[in-house]
Amino acid sequence: MEPTPPPSPPPPVPSLTPTPGELAHEQRRGGRSALLGLGLVGLVAMTSPVIGYLEDVRNAREELLTHLSSTARVQADALSVHLGVLEAELARVSGHPALRPEDGTSPAEQALLDSAFYHSSLFSEGVALLGPDGQRLWSDPPGMSLGSSPVTNRSWFRRLAERHVPEIDLLEGEGGPLVVAVPMVTAGRLRGVLVGEVRAGALPTRTSTGTTLLLMNGRGRFLLPSSRGADVEESAERLRALADGPGPLSLFGTRVVGAAAWVGKSGLLLVVLEEETATAGLRTRFLRQLGFHIALLSSTLVLLGLLLRRSYRSLLAAEERLRRQETMAALGTAAALIAHEVKNALNGIQAALSVLRHTPAGGELPVRALRSQIERLGHLARSLLSFGSPRAAQRRSCEMKLLAEDALQAVRLLPESEAVELKTALEDGLWVQGDAALLVSAIDNLVRNAVEAGAVARDTGLRPEPWVSVSLTRDGGMGVLVVEDNAGGVDPKLEPRLWEPFATGRAKGIGLGLPMARASVEAHGGSLTYLRRPQGSRFILRLPLERAP
Repeated sequence: MEPTPPPSPPPPVPSLTPTPGELAHEQRRGGRSALLGLGLVGLVAMTSPVIGYLEDVRNAREELLTHLSSTARVQADALSVHLGVLEAELARVSGHPALRPEDGTSPAEQALLDSAFYHSSLFSEGVALLGPDGQRLWSDPPGMSLGSSPVTNRSWFRRLAERHVPEIDLLEGEGGPLVVAVPMVTAGRLRGVLVGEVRAGALPTRTSTGTTLLLMNGRGRFLLPSSRGADVEESAERLRALADGPGPLSLFGTRVVGAAAWVGKSGLLLVVLEEETATAGLRTRFLRQLGFHIALLSSTLVLLGLLLRRSYRSLLAAEERLRRQETMAALGTAAALIAHEVKNALNGIQAALSVLRHTPAGGELPVRALRSQIERLGHLARSLLSFGSPRAAQRRSCEMKLLAEDALQAVRLLPESEAVELKTALEDGLWVQGDAALLVSAIDNLVRNAVEAGAVARDTGLRPEPWVSVSLTRDGGMGVLVVEDNAGGVDPKLEPRLWEPFATGRAKGIGLGLPMARASVEAHGGSLTYLRRPQGSRFILRLPLERAP
């Protein structure tokens, strides 16, 4: 008679409860999405004050540059008119026919000069008549300073003598007053020079707080201010560029904005500079607004994080409660149904045994098979009833080797054990404090599962020579029982639900052995873990040891 092929495993039944951590994982994803969305909204919200600040700064700078350009033009025009008046006054007197400085000055000439320039309000430092060789012929006041070096060594005097055109420059070196010099020329010959001196403060220029005025000639020499630094000299080219358009530049080690305008036809450049303080108030306001937005966003993120954390914890607790409720509801229904059916089957089998007991010798084989089925059904009934209403643990000192041997003895009665090689290596003297029945049942479930998996692997041709190895060793203060097989291992799709009730991949199993074993071990302060091996599975049971009695 051909052997009956092993039944195919039933299709996996979808779980009514979510896998462990599934709801929490979804909640974390939702929380991360919410935080990301809030961050993007905050980023967009913070761009508003930034754009507003940049626009305000641009408008304020444009207004400042427009104001400086207007100021430079107005002051340059006023200075041009004033310098024109000074030059015209000197030219008017220098062209008088009675004035002949080349042969000295007569009393009449001195009277003419006195009447023209006596205490003149136009020239704050005075007026002087110089001969063609630079010699002073007359001055008002008489002690008017002409500098310490000879006049003929001055660059402005040499240019005037060479070109016969008026000159506006510093009298001598740095700090000297501004000088306006008009040549007296007849038939192409220099007869003398009228020189007027003006203090910088007497010029029609006005500065406000934070504003600096610079007056520069065409050769890059600064007439104003009277005291200047090397930075100003080095910045002459950049200052000339301001005449084409106002703008920012670095001067005196400070970031400033400026505008420039030419002073009439004199070749002088008037520069107006101002520190860029107009944007200081805008910057302060912007920083306040930005700080407020950041504080608001940060507080919102913190509050949302706290709410998400609280929601996450509540969801974990609710998920665990839901899992337990659904598990116990399913267990109650399944336990009542299966236990009722199994008890009916046991009653029928026991009745059959009572008949077979009186049969002649030779009926031992069916009796043995019946006893195996009875033992299997008994194990099923005990598992269901024990899982549905677990009893309280009755602790006492137990030797782990004896517990393992009791479990192995029961497993060796299984028909499948004849097809699977069972290898053992059990260490003596490992004592634990626990309930012997619960621990034996836990070990029995582990070994029974391994033996049944090995028999299935042999029947399906996966492993021609299946084996199960059971070892017991000491690891510090723990007793470690390892059950390993070469039956191919647990289905990877089943691994996330390996420790759930009724989760099984075998046709003959109901999925209670591993949950019961783990619950029993953890009730004794130990642990039960699963590890996939290249050829099969490895279950590691760890229990805390006590001293041998």
